Amino acid sequence: MASKLRLVTTLTALFGSAIALAQTPAGSHEAPAPASGSNAGSGTIAPPAADAPPDQVEKAKEVAKSAELTPIVPNPSNPTRPAYQLYAEIDVPIIAVGTVFALARLTKTSSGAPEAYCAPLCIDSGPGKNTGKLNAIDNLTKGRYSAGWSTASDYELYGLGVAAGALLLADEGLLNSLNDGVVIGEATLSATAVASIMTLAAGRPRPFLYSETAPQSVREGGDAALSFLSSHTSEAFALVTSLYIAEKRLHPHTTRPKVILGVGLGVASMIGVSRVLAGYHFITDVVGGAVVGSSLGVLIGSVHGSPVQVVPVVNNDHGVQSAGFGVSGTF
Repeated sequence: MASKLRLVTTLTALFGSAIALAQTPAGSHEAPAPASGSNAGSGTIAPPAADAPPDQVEKAKEVAKSAELTPIVPNPSNPTRPAYQLYAEIDVPIIAVGTVFALARLTKTSSGAPEAYCAPLCIDSGPGKNTGKLNAIDNLTKGRYSAGWSTASDYELYGLGVAAGALLLADEGLLNSLNDGVVIGEATLSATAVASIMTLAAGRPRPFLYSETAPQSVREGGDAALSFLSSHTSEAFALVTSLYIAEKRLHPHTTRPKVILGVGLGVASMIGVSRVLAGYHFITDVVGGAVVGSSLGVLIGSVHGSPVQVVPVVNNDHGVQSAGFGVSGTF
C-alpha cells in the first residue's frame, strides 16, 4: 500500500511540475529556452529523477530529437531578424507543390485539352510524329494503351497500402498503428485531393487519345482528358514518405526507416511506370505526381508533432524502489 502511495505521489509531482514548466512564460528563469531549430513540443523531455537509468533518459532524448524540424537558417546573424523561421520539412514541400501547380497552367495551355476528345486532333498520320503539342519526353509514350498495366497499377497501390498497415500493426500494435495510420491516411488523401484539383484544372489529354489503340468507350470516357498529374503516383509517394517519417521516430537508431523508404520508393516508382505503360499518364504526369506526393507526405507527417514525451524514472525510498513516469507536454 505504501509503495502504491509513493507511486501516486511521484506521478502527481512529476505531472504537476511538467504543467508548471509548460505554462511558464518564455524567457523566465524557470523554463529553459528550447534549443535553436526545435519545434514546439519536440526535443524536450520531462525532468528525470536523479537516479533514473541513464540509458533510458538518453533513449527518450533521441526519440524526441528525431521529431524535431530542420531549420533552413538555424542561426541568423541578427537575433531579431528575419520574422519567420523556415523549416526544410515544411517550406520546401510547400514550394515544391506550388511550383507543380504553377506548371499545370502551362500544361493546359500547351496541350490543347478538351478538344482531345476529338481523336483526329491528337492522332498523327504516322508513328513517332509530334503534333507540336507535346514535349520531346512525353512524345515518346503517346498513343500507348494497356488495360493490363492499368489493372496492375491499381493492385500495386492497394498492396502498398496493405503492406504499410501490416508493418505498423506488427510494429506498434492495434491502437497505436490506428493512430499513426490516420496521419498516413491524411497524407494520402491530401495527395488525392491535390491531384484531383490539378487534373481538372489542366484538362490534359491522356496518352491513349493519341492513337486508336484504346477502345472507343475509353477514349470517350469522362476522364480521358485528366492526365496531368498522376493521382496513383502522388498517393503512393505520399504514403511512403509519411510512413518513413513515422518509422524514423519509432526507430531513430536503426537503418529500418531507410530500408522501408528505399523499398517503398521503389514500389511507388513502379506504380508510376505502370501508369505510363498503361497509357493513362505521360512521364511528366508521373514526375509531377511524385513531387507533389512526396512533398505532402513529408509536410503532413512533420507538422504532426510527437505526443508528450515520457521518461521512465526510478526512485529509491528506504531501499524500496517505486517506478513512475515523467510526462511533458504543451498546454
